[in-house]
Amino acid sequence: MIASATLPMDDDGPAHRFAVTPAVEAVVLGVAIAIAVTSYFIITGSDAPQRLIPPPLVALLLVANLVPGIALLMLLGRRVAMRRAARSPIGGGGRLHVRLVALFSIVAAVPMLLVTIFASLLFQYGVQFWYSDQARGMLENATGLAQSSYGRQLNRWQEATVTMASDMSAYLRERSLQSPDFSGWFLQQVYYRSLSEAALFKLSPQRGIQTLAIVNPYEIDFTRRVTPAAIAELRSGKSAVLSVTGDRIQTITMLPGSDELFLYAGRVEDTKSLSEQTTRANDVLKSYRSLLARARSLQLQFNAALLLISLLIVGIAVWIALAVADRLVRPVGELVDAARRVAAGDLTARVPDPRSRDEVGTLANAFNQMTGQLEAQNTELVTANGQLESRRALIEAVMAGVSAGVVATGRERTITIANDSATTLLGLKPNQAIDLKRAS
Repeated sequence: MIASATLPMDDDGPAHRFAVTPAVEAVVLGVAIAIAVTSYFIITGSDAPQRLIPPPLVALLLVANLVPGIALLMLLGRRVAMRRAARSPIGGGGRLHVRLVALFSIVAAVPMLLVTIFASLLFQYGVQFWYSDQARGMLENATGLAQSSYGRQLNRWQEATVTMASDMSAYLRERSLQSPDFSGWFLQQVYYRSLSEAALFKLSPQRGIQTLAIVNPYEIDFTRRVTPAAIAELRSGKSAVLSVTGDRIQTITMLPGSDELFLYAGRVEDTKSLSEQTTRANDVLKSYRSLLARARSLQLQFNAALLLISLLIVGIAVWIALAVADRLVRPVGELVDAARRVAAGDLTARVPDPRSRDEVGTLANAFNQMTGQLEAQNTELVTANGQLESRRALIEAVMAGVSAGVVATGRERTITIANDSATTLLGLKPNQAIDLKRAS
C-alpha cells in the first residue's frame, strides 16, 4: 500500500513559502524608523558641524534609508493590490496584482539605487574640493594678494613723500628757502619721484597755512586735505598721514627737525580699480566662508532631495503596476465569469468583444467561438432528442394496439422493446422483460 501526502497550501503557495504577514510589515516599518533615527544621530553627532560628512558615509546612509522606504512602498502596493483583487471575480488572492507590483518595483528600484549612489558620490566628490582647506587657502591667499597689492601701492607713494621730506630737510640745513636754485630743485624732486603735485607749507597758529613752494598742474586746493586731525597725528609721532580721494593718493608729512614745515604730495593713480578688486576679493572670501558654514546643510539637502525623488520614482512605478494589473486582470475576470456561467448551464454566456488584438483578445475570441459552437450543438441535440422521443411514442402507440406479442432485440440480443401482449404471454410485469434482459 502506498501512502501519499500533500503540503497544505495558503494564499501565496505551499506552506514552506515565505508569507507576508502584518508582523512582517510591522518589522519593516520598525527597521525603517530605526535606521532614520540612527542616521539623525550620526549626522548631528559630529564635532565639526561646518565640515562635510565623508561622501561614502552619506551614500551608505542614503541607501540604508532608501531600501526600507522602497520595501514599505512595495508592501503598500501589495495591500492595495489585494484589496482590488478581493473585488475581482477571479479570486486567487490577488497574486497577479502582487507579482506585477513586485516586478515593476524591482525593475524601477535596482537601476534607481545604482543611479542614486552614483549621483550622490559624484556630486559630493565634485564639490568636496571647493570646501577643502586647499580651496579655502587659495581664496584667502588671493584676497591677501589683492589687499597686499593695494597696500603696496599706497605705501609706495607714502614712502616717496617721506623720503622727499627727508631730502628737503637735509637741503634746508645747508641752504635756505630763498636760495635761487630751490624752486628748480623742488621741481626735480617732484619729477624724479613721479608725483603729480607737491607743496611745501608752513603752519602757524597766527597765519594758518603758508605755501612756501608748490607744483600744482591740476590746480587743486591741497589745503582742504590739511585737517587738524592729520596735523595732530603727525605731531604725535606718526611719520605720514595718507588719504585716497577719487583717483588721487594724497600724503602729508612733517619735515624732520621742524615743527612748522610740512610737505604735501599727491599722485594720480587708478586706485578705483585696485580698491574694487580688493573689495570683490573680500566679498568672495566672505561669501565662501558663509558657504563653509552651510556646507553640511547643502550636502544633506542634496541627498535628502535624492532620497525623496527616488521614493517618488518607486511610488510611480507601483502605481503604474497597479494600473497595468487592473488592465490585464479585467479581461481575465470577464473570461472567468463567463466560464462559470457556462459551467452552470448558461451556454449564451459571452465575453465582451476585446479592444486589443493581443493574446488575451485572441483567447476571448476563441472562448466566444467555443461557447457559440456548444450552444449550436446543444440546440441540435435537443432537437434530435425531441424527434427520437416522438418516434418512440409513435411506435409504442402502434405496438400497444397489436394483439400479437412483439419483441425487439439489440445487437447483443438484449430486449429493447416489448409490447404489453409480449409481457402478458411471458408472464411478466410491465417493463420487467426489458429490465431482465438488460440485467442478463
